[in-house]
Amino acid sequence: MFHLDTVNAVNRETEVNPSNNVNIFSQRQQSQYHEQKLVEQFCRATHLIKIIEGAAEAFVRNYNKSRRSEDALAPIILRLDFTYTDLVTHARDLLELAIEEPLQFAEAIKYCAYGLVRAHIKAVANEPPALKTPTIDIAQLHAQWRILGLPVQRNLQFDPSQHLYRLGLALVHGILSAFSATETLVLQSIWYCGSGCMRNAIQTTSTDAPSCSNCSRPMTEYSKLRVTENYRFIAILPKACVQTPRVLNQTFRPILVRLRDFTYNCALKLGACYLITGYFSSSPACFESCTLDEA
Repeated sequence: MFHLDTVNAVNRETEVNPSNNVNIFSQRQQSQYHEQKLVEQFCRATHLIKIIEGAAEAFVRNYNKSRRSEDALAPIILRLDFTYTDLVTHARDLLELAIEEPLQFAEAIKYCAYGLVRAHIKAVANEPPALKTPTIDIAQLHAQWRILGLPVQRNLQFDPSQHLYRLGLALVHGILSAFSATETLVLQSIWYCGSGCMRNAIQTTSTDAPSCSNCSRPMTEYSKLRVTENYRFIAILPKACVQTPRVLNQTFRPILVRLRDFTYNCALKLGACYLITGYFSSSPACFESCTLDEA
């Protein structure tokens, strides 16, 4: 009851004083900046900074080699592995953010990496030999991150059969009961205006033709420059369904997991046991995998 009264009091105060909305927005901006700085400090303390700078240099070299305007919109794909032991050593606050708020953690990685890539591209432009460096858009950056070596603990497990409903980053430990055929995810597509406007555009969430910002006509895709990634859905049954097969009046429901190619290196075998680190994303019915390992 006290909690409800407190929430109502805050809502009434917000209605009376609209400036509170500005304060809340300002605090959120400060929080996002702090989270991005945590990621940056960790990257600079580990090998991840070399991966980011290497991707930026490869982007600049490719653009200067081709000098095509569409290559200025080429994707920059970063594969970043955050090891549990490194997080414990260098950034405990960042580890807590990853475990409690994985979506915010992913956003912090993306914006931090974008800032580091932009800064390194500017630095490359000032070094001999002089290279032409295009301005990049955040839509070009694709940060594919994994967390490796997370210890198996009961408070991190998601297992409805044991009444464990973990929010945030969680572990799913079970048996592979089914997997779908490979499907394709479009990471990025590049479009141009064919009416002479010389405008380009990037699409990351849709394959529908965007409208030109100048003439409003539908744009045409550079089909050869489309960047895709494979993924599949897998169904994981809890180990309890095999360990206690004689339990009556109990149905074990599998957990549906979306498994992107970069999150695993092992073969998928029906009946084998796997440990998956992940979280529930925008779709509450599907568990998004960060890492899959044989258990």
